[in-house]
Amino acid sequence: MSQIELINHPDYIAFIAPFPCRVLSSAVLNGGLTGTRSLLNLRVDKHQPPPWPSPRDTLSAQAQKLALPQPVTGMMTAASMKSLGTAQADDGGLMVQCWVTAGLSNLLRAGDPADGVPVPGTINIWLYINQPLTDAALAEALILLTESKVTAVRDAGLQSPVSHLPASGTGTDSHAVICPQSSADGLDYCGKHTRAGELIGRTVLSACQQSISLCQRAIISGDT
Repeated sequence: MSQIELINHPDYIAFIAPFPCRVLSSAVLNGGLTGTRSLLNLRVDKHQPPPWPSPRDTLSAQAQKLALPQPVTGMMTAASMKSLGTAQADDGGLMVQCWVTAGLSNLLRAGDPADGVPVPGTINIWLYINQPLTDAALAEALILLTESKVTAVRDAGLQSPVSHLPASGTGTDSHAVICPQSSADGLDYCGKHTRAGELIGRTVLSACQQSISLCQRAIISGDT
């Protein structure tokens, strides 16, 4: 059974661990390879006119307002929290969990011409593995997470409006891999030939598929 607390609010999703964790992420707040106790995925108003406040300051202020355990790793999105896709897989003592929110109005393909103007529409992904990982394994897990997201985007037939070729994500995706902090040796490998890698691929793919489907339904119904 997972010890992670997940709060799903219309304006944010929060991940709270009862113990110190390590995280490797592209998050705007507390990104990179560092320690964390909680994560925040904050929804922002995509119609808010400029000037916009600093994303880091906005996330930090919201984390303090919510009294999230510090340090906090924070991401932003204009996607609805109703797009939350979740998945979990277990194998003995190994458990992998994934949470995804998706906005699809900013689809791009890797290598599309850069315009320097980010627009709303983001796929944010959190991947939690309940066993410690080495630095290299964290990096490998982040690679596999990204591959799984790209697979889900391609399987959904989503295209870049810029190149009119299959998209690989959006222009502002943010991802995080989290594991417990421990003095014990961590998993050295979690690639596709390992059981951990299989579980990572399955959970991220499933959660992404759910989230993309929920986002597409919301677009059709006008509930975005």
